[in-house]
Amino acid sequence: MKNVLVDTGYWLAISNKNDSHHNSAIKWMLDNQNAGFRLATTWVVMCESFFLIKNCVSYQKSVELFEAYSRSEFDIYDLKIENSQRVIELMKKYEDIDIDLADITLVVLAERLGTGDILTVDDKDFGILRWDRKRRFKQLLR
Repeated sequence: MKNVLVDTGYWLAISNKNDSHHNSAIKWMLDNQNAGFRLATTWVVMCESFFLIKNCVSYQKSVELFEAYSRSEFDIYDLKIENSQRVIELMKKYEDIDIDLADITLVVLAERLGTGDILTVDDKDFGILRWDRKRRFKQLLR
């Protein structure tokens, strides 16, 4: 099974019918539901997602995201202590463009899982970020 990384913007888009990326996010999910992909994200991304969905959409929609997790519809990875030096390295490398911690954890997860395939609406940051020091992310919602 192939892992696909998931950023906050994707979770927000599928939760919010008024989001400009909602239709493309839902379409990707429906088109790929039997394609053998496993969605993967980090707890930092999930905390950010819960906060934004709760405040921009509804509390119920944020709960529904965790209900999907409880049904094992996607995986959430911890940031391990052995990854802390890599996180610090990336934060320093990208400090001039103000990359947030959630995005940094997805770079580390990409390196851990060996994939740069990502569901994100953040073309700017994920167009700049590199995993495995030089590899570009493949943004699947384009």
